[in-house]
Amino acid sequence: MERAANRPMRVLVADDHPMYRDALELYLTRDWPQASLTAVGSLEELDALAQQPEGQDFDLVVMDWQLPGGEGGAGMDRLDAAGIDAPVAVVTGHDDAAIAREALTRGACAFLPKTLSSVALVQMLKVVAVGGSVVPADVALRMAGALPAPLGGSGAASDSGGLLTERECQVLEHLAGGATNKEIGRVLDLQEVTIKLHTRRILRKLGAKNRVEAVTRARDLGLLGGS
Repeated sequence: MERAANRPMRVLVADDHPMYRDALELYLTRDWPQASLTAVGSLEELDALAQQPEGQDFDLVVMDWQLPGGEGGAGMDRLDAAGIDAPVAVVTGHDDAAIAREALTRGACAFLPKTLSSVALVQMLKVVAVGGSVVPADVALRMAGALPAPLGGSGAASDSGGLLTERECQVLEHLAGGATNKEIGRVLDLQEVTIKLHTRRILRKLGAKNRVEAVTRARDLGLLGGS
């Protein structure tokens, strides 16, 4: 759908996490002032929006792959059913090559982990809005079979230190020091919502129920400096 020259870029965000939606709005208004954001938190809200005047007229859709009821590509199908014809960037907390392949096969133009920095995310969304496609290099290489899947893939717990990314190790060190999400975000120059996503992934990978248990397991495994 071609955008009229006299109106701002319209971006639809479909994500059920209010903090992520708020953070994305902050990123867009800061780095992409000509963009106008509309947010929905469920497929039902998406359907209701599509019934409103200009409710189908978007230039870019940013959709959480894990949107309740939209897992496995159902969200992409619902966009088509609602008549929303715009490039779709799938965002997710899982940088899984199989999910990326499914999303792209179903018509997404981008597969973007939520752990991307704000600057990188906005720049990638700009690429998608003008007709480009974006997949992070490590995910693309795993899709091509050039890199092995991360240890403990698909959320399985693992006792291997190689499971954590460099950024997750940095967050883990600060968790061990008792820092809050806001404090960690300030030190690492990341949004608080991004720190929460990293922490969730750390807990999942270590098979821990909370921060204390994650730090204890990390120490037992020798993953913390000075352990």
